[in-house]
Amino acid sequence: AKEAIFAKDDLTLTILVNQAIQTPMRPDSAPDVLKILREIIMSEFLKIEEKEAESFKNEGILEAVIVGNDGKIMASSSREKRIGETYFMPAGLEDVNEKRDFLVQEFEQKGKKYFDVAVPMVETISGRNIFVGKVHLKMSQSIIDRIVTTAAVKLVLITLLALITGIILSVMLVNFLVKPIGFLVKGVRAIGEGKYDVQIKIHTRDELGELTDAFNATAKSLKEKELLKGAFSTYVSNSVMEQVLNDPDKLKLHGTRVKATMLFTDIRGFTSMSEDLQPEDVVSVINEYLTLQTDKVFKWSGLLDKFVGDCVMAVYGVPFPKDDDAYRAVRTGMDIREGVERLNAIRKRRDQITVGIGIGINTGEVVSGNMGSPQKMDYTVIGDNVNLAARLEANAPAGSVWVSESTYKETYDRIEYEELESIMVKGKKDPVRIFSPIKIKDTELKP
Repeated sequence: AKEAIFAKDDLTLTILVNQAIQTPMRPDSAPDVLKILREIIMSEFLKIEEKEAESFKNEGILEAVIVGNDGKIMASSSREKRIGETYFMPAGLEDVNEKRDFLVQEFEQKGKKYFDVAVPMVETISGRNIFVGKVHLKMSQSIIDRIVTTAAVKLVLITLLALITGIILSVMLVNFLVKPIGFLVKGVRAIGEGKYDVQIKIHTRDELGELTDAFNATAKSLKEKELLKGAFSTYVSNSVMEQVLNDPDKLKLHGTRVKATMLFTDIRGFTSMSEDLQPEDVVSVINEYLTLQTDKVFKWSGLLDKFVGDCVMAVYGVPFPKDDDAYRAVRTGMDIREGVERLNAIRKRRDQITVGIGIGINTGEVVSGNMGSPQKMDYTVIGDNVNLAARLEANAPAGSVWVSESTYKETYDRIEYEELESIMVKGKKDPVRIFSPIKIKDTELKP
């Protein structure tokens, strides 16, 4: 005898099932077994009372039908579907079998949406899968909506829980970080006010500590750039100032031997003019001519070294040398000469006083760097070649540009010169050759 595959509390059901299982399986005995199984299903399903059928509807299950493997209705909770009648599935739905164990399909009936849940009934007897029938449940949209609503409520609750947990953790984190962040905020405000001396103590070794360290480094860098800007902003053009700020390491402020070209200018007759004009008028006239000269120096990327009364000293080749520094210096001198001529013409038409300017230029090795005391320093150049440029300027007549031989040799291929009579200058044993620029041969270079 075969062992029973299941047993219920109901004694009758147990006897019937065991009887079906223990029936010898012959080729012609399968229908008898199926008949017994149908009786089992019907006897169990018919025990459902009317109130139990109503409970189906309350749960969203509108109809339950058990169909045999021959397509006949074996049991139904609906009075419209009678036992023994052929069961017809809603149009367009797929059917289940022993290979498809579960199907949920949507269909419409009288303008309303329903779901058909189909589950096959398969029993394994003597190692064989016997398709007994299937169960169809007609479910309303409400039960699906309820499932979705339940899932949504759970999702909301989980989200709220995560949010509350996040708030608690955030409060704890803020309490841990608030002081260092407060220090950083104060430091940033100080930087915004131009107080670059601010430094923040590092209390942690985490990312916040690294941020604080980076802030301190930034403040230090800003301080250094501000010092450089203050030292050079009034002496160099914007382009040179930008180079200084972008790469301060290239700037050498200690004494360094370099090749440079010096340009000196001087307003002729300044002393007598000072005696004839009121002090305010003297300052106004001087500033107008000094402004013109400063613009030309910056135009050709020169370093405005200093003003000495009505004199101007400019240097080309420091702090950043160029291949054509001598050429730029001579072009500056020529532009100043032409600019003064135009300004004098304008002032003459206004019946205002006019002045003449003498210019001297020399190229050679000099010493550049910060000169002075710890209390006051100036970035400048010194040396014999600086003195020679000053001597040329002192001897040059008003409206003329005198260029030394060394500067001439570096620029004669691009500028046409007239050689003047050599002169003796203080500090030199031999006469000094002098050249005066006439016109530009090469016009390709732009300021």
